[in-house]
Amino acid sequence: MTTAPDRATAKKALGLARETATTLAKGPAATGFVVTRKGVQVLRARRARARDESAASAPVRAPRPARKRRSGRSRVVRWGLLGLAAAAAAGAVAAARSRRTELPPPAAEPPRLDTPVNGSRPTPQP
Repeated sequence: MTTAPDRATAKKALGLARETATTLAKGPAATGFVVTRKGVQVLRARRARARDESAASAPVRAPRPARKRRSGRSRVVRWGLLGLAAAAAAGAVAAARSRRTELPPPAAEPPRLDTPVNGSRPTPQP
């Protein structure tokens, strides 16, 4: 005669075997999903167990010291550097715009290949 814990273990093993067989019958994609889901469940259980153990044995931490307020000089330096960077960026934009070349104005009419209008003869091309 088997005892209750053995029956529970056997029942659990049979359930896992049945689930494994049906998953394998469904194909490799379903198998991957089931394995991933089981792995996530195991990881969550381990993390919860570790969190419970560490919370019970962790010493109480001392409070953090208050943050030191920045002096007025460091603020001035920081704003000065920020202003210097902004001025350099503005100077770079101005220099880039000044170096642009202007396009010639558009022609009054498109060029022609026939006899010129001013009466001169076209020069032969070599």
